[in-house]
Amino acid sequence: MNIVEEQIVERRRASPNAEFLQFAFDRLGDGVFWFDQEGGVVYANEAACQSLECSCGALLACRVFDFSPDINDASWREHWQKIRGLGTSSMETRHCSKSGRVFPVEMTVNYFAYGGNDFICAIVRDISVRKQMEESMRLAESIYMSSNEAVMVTDENNRIIQINPAFTRITDYTLNDLYGKNPSVLRSNLHDQAFYQSMWKDICDIGYWQGEMWDRRKRGEFFASYVTISLIRNRDGSIFRYVAQFLEITEKKRRDEEIWQHANYDTLTALPNRRLFHDRLAQEVKKSNRTGHPLALLFIDLDGFKQVNDHFGHDKGDLLLVEVARRIEKCVRETDTVARLGGDEFTVILPNYGGCQDVERIALSIIRELSEPFPLKDKTGLISASVGIALYPDDAQDVAELLKSADLAMYEAKKKGRSRFTYVSVPALPEDARNSYARRRSIYFRHSGK
Repeated sequence: MNIVEEQIVERRRASPNAEFLQFAFDRLGDGVFWFDQEGGVVYANEAACQSLECSCGALLACRVFDFSPDINDASWREHWQKIRGLGTSSMETRHCSKSGRVFPVEMTVNYFAYGGNDFICAIVRDISVRKQMEESMRLAESIYMSSNEAVMVTDENNRIIQINPAFTRITDYTLNDLYGKNPSVLRSNLHDQAFYQSMWKDICDIGYWQGEMWDRRKRGEFFASYVTISLIRNRDGSIFRYVAQFLEITEKKRRDEEIWQHANYDTLTALPNRRLFHDRLAQEVKKSNRTGHPLALLFIDLDGFKQVNDHFGHDKGDLLLVEVARRIEKCVRETDTVARLGGDEFTVILPNYGGCQDVERIALSIIRELSEPFPLKDKTGLISASVGIALYPDDAQDVAELLKSADLAMYEAKKKGRSRFTYVSVPALPEDARNSYARRRSIYFRHSGK
């Protein structure tokens, strides 16, 4: 075989290899560039051309600086020497397409010699999506770490694996304190089992729960929070994580409680005020309608209070009113409601009373207690009480009528000499019961000198 024939055979052997490599490079998803020592493009595959939005012929007329804004002539020479010494390297830079789109790329470069010349082969991957994900994760991490909202993450077995700084600030617990533990270590025991059962039912059924919850800090004190607990599942539906997020609302709850107390309770005596009294009375009337049990209302007005106020001053009058409230409460059951409507007017709601005898016994007890002297520091106050009694449903058909009836009965008691109780109408009792009722009142009046 002569020299010409050998060259033909060698060319035929090499040609399939070159065609194969060209075929393989063009079907790579990543861009492939060959650069010479001056940064000129001597080869680019189809993916490289598409990423830069130009033809292969146009790209072969470019140098690396034309589409890589982070590389200039000096930095290219520096890279060249570094890669030549190492043989391989990787870096992140940016490419700019023909339309002006700038996008991040990751380059893996290899130095090689071919045909007496030196080249760099660069495999280039568009990492825009990865960078966006990294940016999103950095943002999420920043929000997670700087948020005022506490975050706690538990694994599929509900064991704590992560908390953020806000969680530590609110609870005093660090991750070292809680890692691997069940969140129940924070429980305040102010919620019953039914509360947690309902919570977990929502988490499992609909994937989340929201609501107010009381928990306990590391040092033992309770705190209130508004909590959202979310269930995160894997693609196959199995549990991946539980995420609890909460804001502390202890101070808000305290302010709300103060506002509610101020709106519903008398600031001097701490008894329910007129507003709460009306609510309670309306509730008891509804309950009476539902159960058929009777209801009694006592309307109490203090006899002689104005004289105490005028002679001893308002501070002594206030002391007397506080003691009046305490004495009335002594005379009633825990289920009864004592309220101050204002000034020297008080009311007592007696739900489900046993009979008129029970109502009268309580009324007499109140009259007796309020007839005793009131120590007012260096003074002594003397008052009495007139009590009006109205029964539901005998004396009224609704709340307003019941209150009006008790008020009228109280004024009737005042007309009859004060320090006594009076019904708005004589109760419909058997004759022997009415006689007993009259005897008891007669005995009391003789005893009290009335």
